[in-house]
Amino acid sequence: MVSSMSRPMVRALRAPLFICRAAVLAAASVSLFAAASANAQALNYPAMQIPSVSERDYTGAVVGSRGTMMMFQWREGISPLMHFGVDAGLYDSSARGSNVALFFAGTLGYDLMRATGDLPLDFLLTAGVGASISDGRSSVRLPVGVSLGHTFELDQGMAITPFVHPRVSIDICGSCSSRGRSQSDVSLNFDIGASFNINPRLSARASVLFSGADQYGGDDAVAVGFTWTPDALRR
Repeated sequence: MVSSMSRPMVRALRAPLFICRAAVLAAASVSLFAAASANAQALNYPAMQIPSVSERDYTGAVVGSRGTMMMFQWREGISPLMHFGVDAGLYDSSARGSNVALFFAGTLGYDLMRATGDLPLDFLLTAGVGASISDGRSSVRLPVGVSLGHTFELDQGMAITPFVHPRVSIDICGSCSSRGRSQSDVSLNFDIGASFNINPRLSARASVLFSGADQYGGDDAVAVGFTWTPDALRR
């Protein structure tokens, strides 16, 4: 039976199974991260930025760290080489007595280089500024980095883009010290993730943040979500 199927048909049947397995693993990872109990800051989340400029897309994601975040991202093209973005959402710490935090950020992406035969990688320069407010505390982060990866085209219009996103940031946390004073630090953080194009309009994204930010508890985080690209704007 299987031998009589064409290779494209077999691959098409395997794709939904791959998506289901990935979703189960991602959900389990989020549950494990969210089960921890301690304070964490709202800005500690994966950027989920693939190495390409967006014309327009919308992403909804759940983020697990030492608490749970519900995050929304909107990216809009400014030119063929640049887009801006907005991140916003709510963060609920697993720590007892902690209030829900509001976080938001503005981002920029600039196309540095597209994949070639000599160097099969796409490079996107990223920068931004983000803030969170909770329990009388405020925190600000200013990251600059590069997202790099490669898109592998599959059958039936599907594709997968693995990527890494290292970045350096200036982190400022108000009233975080034992004396209630502001603290600042420079940290190195990076994401490892992938975007799976289910069809020309819908993609599933997953990303893990490895954090080096002392101001934000140094906690890693994992994000799983879906990205919608309006059909009229799809390249």
